[in-house]
Amino acid sequence: MKRFTGLLALAATIVLFVSCDGGGGFLSASGTNNEMMVLMDNIAWEGTPGRALFDVLNSNVKALPQPEPNFTILQIEPENFSSTFKMARNIIIPDISPIYSYPKLTADIDKYAVGQVIMNINAPDTVSFVKFVTENRESIINYFVSKELERTGEWLKRDIAAPLSRAQQVFGINIHVPKGITNVTEHKDFYWATNNASRGRQDIVIYQFPYTTEKVFEKDSLIAIRNRVLGKYIKGSFDSQMTTATRVYSPDYRTMVMDGTFRAELRGLWEMSTDMMGGPFVMHAFVNDNTGMVVVVEVYVYAPEMNKRNLMRNLEATLYTISLPKPKEAIIEG
Repeated sequence: MKRFTGLLALAATIVLFVSCDGGGGFLSASGTNNEMMVLMDNIAWEGTPGRALFDVLNSNVKALPQPEPNFTILQIEPENFSSTFKMARNIIIPDISPIYSYPKLTADIDKYAVGQVIMNINAPDTVSFVKFVTENRESIINYFVSKELERTGEWLKRDIAAPLSRAQQVFGINIHVPKGITNVTEHKDFYWATNNASRGRQDIVIYQFPYTTEKVFEKDSLIAIRNRVLGKYIKGSFDSQMTTATRVYSPDYRTMVMDGTFRAELRGLWEMSTDMMGGPFVMHAFVNDNTGMVVVVEVYVYAPEMNKRNLMRNLEATLYTISLPKPKEAIIEG
């Protein structure tokens, strides 16, 4: 297992990233995106409980074309958990002790710094700890990934003060798009923007259609709609068109409620039908109650021979900036 030993190097990094938050001088959490600090002594970390937790955190990110771990893991011993390390953005604190009757998870938000998430994993013994961590791996990963996306989305809204005006005018939604994604193609009810980068290309697509039935939010329906719309407007070489890759990886599907609005999420791999191009995508689909239209917002990247976890998650955070204006504030083209 990978264990971080250069504590002084990490301390210097954390100090570098510490900044004052606007709210009452409380410091902001530090560290890089998708970095996880585990507070555990070396014996436990190298033993069965540490191996189980490491395997969870080091599991592969879903829907990437090559294996990449969900988190970059840094482990320190409890005695080294000084005020500097308390500023880390993501912290897991395992505690195995007979004082507990059963395993459980608890979370502290902003305990030592703004934007910080601390997860406490308590268990009465090693066997129950390993079993609990393994059985709850999805919950642990999803919780921290969601918090990362929310934080990055909040940063994006501060960095880009004004929502995308065309999204307000055409689709009646607020969305904050990262800087540099400025090469735009538009058709009726369809908006496509890209940074056109030669390395690490990032794209955002927004389209809409009338809402007629809730079946539109089913997985197979969303895949079919995606293939039809993007296949029509996003073309490549050799008469190729964008489609959803399903032979090797079937897209992941889930539903959620964000800002009071139901959303369906599709996460998978895209490819060009007759061209050697592809990569990961994430789609969110929801009903705009102000317009009666289904709005689909999708982000995807094309980054051959590059790691894509951070590139994709930073772009996915755009989906966490979406909101629906109140009816009197909505701007509808016409």
